[in-house]
Amino acid sequence: GARGELRSEIEDLQERGAEGIVFDLRGNGGGLLEEAVLVTSIFQDEGPVVTIEGRKRDEETFNATGDALDTGPVAVLVDGDTASASEITSAALQENDLATVIGTTTYGKGVFQEVIELDGGGALDITVGEYLTADGSSILGTGVVPDEKVADDDLEDGDDVLDAGLREVASQIEREGQGGGGS
Repeated sequence: GARGELRSEIEDLQERGAEGIVFDLRGNGGGLLEEAVLVTSIFQDEGPVVTIEGRKRDEETFNATGDALDTGPVAVLVDGDTASASEITSAALQENDLATVIGTTTYGKGVFQEVIELDGGGALDITVGEYLTADGSSILGTGVVPDEKVADDDLEDGDDVLDAGLREVASQIEREGQGGGGS
């Protein structure tokens, strides 16, 4: 249900006058592949979000579902704990020129698992495939590299990554107001 909650929050912010979004995925370990596609679809109207492939399964591309919001400029904040479905969303928004990714390189999970129920009540969780970003790249072991690298190890003096995201969105809003377009 992450997509529904996020969409509702963005619509509420827009009703209150928001002209851009800072989307903080730092520390987000991800979740379901389908939710990543739906969350990305809030920002992306059409086109590929992610492709999965494995030894015993056909390659399958998941596309945006349509009905994207006009959010204005978007900055996505990431770090080394941004993983899995959050990386799918970050990479899709970056590769489709829908957001500026700011922070440090993400975890680089790049694979997905399948749970096999065992007799006696146990289960086996095995890796069955890899996912590829919107442009067909693998992030396994490499992660999503931010457009703007900003690290902040000491939050006591403020949040440098958040400040960079706010500056980026404000700068894009200003450029759009001057007829310079945006991303």
